[in-house]
Amino acid sequence: MYNQQRSTANAQNRLNAKNFQEYLAQTGRANSGLPAQAKMQYNNNLNTNLTYLNAGEAGALADINRRTTDAQNAYNTGLAGANAQIEANYIQNLINERDKQAQRELQERQLQEQIRQFNENLALQRAQLYSKSSGSGGGVSSNSSRTSTSSKSNNTTSNTTKSTAGTKADSSVVAQLNKLAKTNNFDIGEIITSQGGLANVKLYTVNGIPYYKIGNDWIAYR
Repeated sequence: MYNQQRSTANAQNRLNAKNFQEYLAQTGRANSGLPAQAKMQYNNNLNTNLTYLNAGEAGALADINRRTTDAQNAYNTGLAGANAQIEANYIQNLINERDKQAQRELQERQLQEQIRQFNENLALQRAQLYSKSSGSGGGVSSNSSRTSTSSKSNNTTSNTTKSTAGTKADSSVVAQLNKLAKTNNFDIGEIITSQGGLANVKLYTVNGIPYYKIGNDWIAYR
């Protein structure tokens, strides 16, 4: 645009000079000092016009450069902000996943501890039952009395929760129980831990009898 305006200014200056020379020739003053003075004036006018055009072009280019710089800065700022947000979200997701994993590991440890305590309590009860059943002589009456008292105590306890004592499942139902364990068809029962607390177990019913699994064994729930 500015190059075209400069070309137009030059052409107009030449045309004005030519017209003025023709005018002087027609009036018989071509050899006077007027042509030289007119040429100087036209050149001054041309230089002034070209100066204005050059200044306008420089201002336009500066404005374009400024706008380009502003746009680039805005883009860079927006990009940096977007990247920062993406990174923050990524870190937060990692933290959340780590917390979930820690919670799962804690729950697993708690379950294993409950199973360990149950096995320990079950072994203790079996040992006590074996010790009682192996007594003889005068101790029979005393053992019988203690057994009766223990039975009453167990009957009282059964009103609030289930006893941990139970028999292992027959081999004829183990396969059915293992198959059921892969489904969600179970109930929830409670057993007494070695610490005297309660722990929940999954109950799977075969032939009307509920069983729960401890280690590799299936135990009848009573």
